[in-house]
Amino acid sequence: MAAGVDNRLGDNHKAADQVGIPHGDLILATPTASSVPGWVDTALLVDQTDARELGVHAALPGTISDELPPYVVRDADTELDRRLEAAAASPRGGLVLVVGASTAGKTRALAAALVRTMPQRLLVAPPEGTNLRPLPAWLSARAAQAPHGWVVWLDDLERHLGASGLTPTLLSQLGQADAIVAATIRQKQFQLLRPTTTDHGPQGVSYAVLKFPAVTIDRCWSPAERERAMRSEDQRLIAAAGDGRFGVAEQLAAGPVLQQAWQSGPDNGHIRGYAMVAAAVDLARVGLTAPLTREQIAQAHTAYLPGSPPLPEEAERAWEWATQVRSGVAGLLVPTDHYGHRWRAFDYLTTETPIPESTWRTALKLATNEDCYGIAITAKSEGEIGIAEAAWLPLIKAGDTLAMFFLGDLLREVGRVEEAERWWRQAAEEGDTFAMFFLGGLLVRVGRVEEAERWWRQAAEEGDTGAMSSLGGALAGAGRVEEAEGWWRQAAEEGDRAAMFDFGDWLAGVGRVEEAERWWRQAAEPDDTLTMHMLAYRLVGVGRIEEAERWYRQAAEEGDTDAMSSLGDLLTGTDRVEEAEWWWRQAAEEGDTGAMSSLGGALAGAGRVEEAEGWWRQAAEEGDRAAMFDFGDWLAGVGRVEEAERWWRQAAEPDDTLTMHMLAYRLVGVGRIEEAERWYRQAAEEGDTDAMSSLGDLLTGADRVEEAEQWYRQAHEEE
Repeated sequence: MAAGVDNRLGDNHKAADQVGIPHGDLILATPTASSVPGWVDTALLVDQTDARELGVHAALPGTISDELPPYVVRDADTELDRRLEAAAASPRGGLVLVVGASTAGKTRALAAALVRTMPQRLLVAPPEGTNLRPLPAWLSARAAQAPHGWVVWLDDLERHLGASGLTPTLLSQLGQADAIVAATIRQKQFQLLRPTTTDHGPQGVSYAVLKFPAVTIDRCWSPAERERAMRSEDQRLIAAAGDGRFGVAEQLAAGPVLQQAWQSGPDNGHIRGYAMVAAAVDLARVGLTAPLTREQIAQAHTAYLPGSPPLPEEAERAWEWATQVRSGVAGLLVPTDHYGHRWRAFDYLTTETPIPESTWRTALKLATNEDCYGIAITAKSEGEIGIAEAAWLPLIKAGDTLAMFFLGDLLREVGRVEEAERWWRQAAEEGDTFAMFFLGGLLVRVGRVEEAERWWRQAAEEGDTGAMSSLGGALAGAGRVEEAEGWWRQAAEEGDRAAMFDFGDWLAGVGRVEEAERWWRQAAEPDDTLTMHMLAYRLVGVGRIEEAERWYRQAAEEGDTDAMSSLGDLLTGTDRVEEAEWWWRQAAEEGDTGAMSSLGGALAGAGRVEEAEGWWRQAAEEGDRAAMFDFGDWLAGVGRVEEAERWWRQAAEPDDTLTMHMLAYRLVGVGRIEEAERWYRQAAEEGDTDAMSSLGDLLTGADRVEEAEQWYRQAHEEE
């Protein structure tokens, strides 16, 4: 390889690297505050880069050469090329993100696609922990060196997110410098760190750049991919393609061999060696991205030693076993520098065993500020609320207002609303518009609308488009429609797609449907299935069924399971039941519980009750509350009332008045009037006006007219 693509070694190099031999003429540059780092000035043309230095795992040695096997065309290549060409053509640039499991072949596929589509661009590969905010200026100043533009290469994106400052705004700035970002991320980290559809702000409760649609590379190769590999002259490819138990790329990287070696360690006398690797694996699982010293691994591994005989082997023998290169590819622990000072677990190694408390605590002690973000998000997803809270606190002490927001969000979710408000207020008072936005939302929910409006106005005046949109909604609700329209329009004109939809909804509600449709269409992006879905939903509402179907279908064909489910609903309404069932089944098989429930209803209607019950039960067992109600309704209809009641009760949430109301309604239907009254009353006392009216109806039926009138009156006054 020619010099300078990357100054990190990573965990993916040849066996020589495992014992500390530098690969090629790699240049190590230490940036200073006053200089441009060496990895910028030593950028290479894409077609001159070495795939191994970009992060491709080393492969099993061949009979003729230890070089990587020839690239095998993947099924996703056409889509990858299209995404790269679209990003290159856009003045805003863009992120082309490839998602997949370790050793699926995602890094190799993306690197090959870059060579096919933009071989003459210059590629820079920032080391982990690099602040990318100055990068647009650095690249713009060197535009003459890159007449065809730049590629910013971020392999294992999860290791870059915390420090990089990578946001949609920074992506746009890089686009103005004629740079696109090409990145890979592992499937689990993508699912964990990707924002939900309701997240707002520069990072949401995760990382907003992960909202960009990704290309998935499957670890298990398709029959067509295996056939192409079999046609190769490389015996490694032919052998791997012929073994259907594993993906081709994972076999070439010796992933299954290394996993088996680790798991069988204790049975083969390597109890301590297994524990050392387990500690490194789990420290990565909890979100620690920084590589580890031997001493740190030694301190952490004791949590994984058995409490009874046999006794573990000596530490030196354990370390030798854990770092030994296997199959000429890598060890279970791999070095991240040329000197063997810092190590990581080979990234294929996985386990689903519970993570010891001491490992979480060790991770907190070793974490950088950037790692604290990842640890907190991981801990929250694992239900380790105390760990998540502890991860945010050091950042807060350092004055990090975003951490204040995250801690507030965590506390709100576990019911500690007053504490949440305190943290959000502190962040807002320190000027964080993100916190101002969410504080306003919290204040509205507790009836403090005027105070919420003040915070939204302050954030809006500082340029926060989400706050502009929320302020527009509050002003419209107060009848100040001219000012409301001004804020909505400003947010929409500044490119906030959620604001475009909100503004369009208001315009449609006041009869300006044509203008509303223009904003809805502007909000829908060709590569964003969520916005396609949102547009289609609104088009249905204004009667444009054919156009809505086209948008739903486009999003569904790009793999959006919500769109598949909605398309099924629309097709049912136009008597195309068979096609609707086909789309529901597609979405259900991808794990969409709403589609499972819809499919259950369709199958039950067609008399295929056994299959229907299977889909309903699966959706209900996965926690879909609407499915619990639907399944319960069907069970009650076929006489299985006790089982129906169990599902209805499970669906009702203590803090959700809608589900309380739905449960009460069903209990009335099966004659459980007293219990129904309790649920109606609980929902009514929490302010649900529909529940107040329903409680009034129930009380009227029981000749308790005076109390019924009180509830009717309260419902009317609060509506």
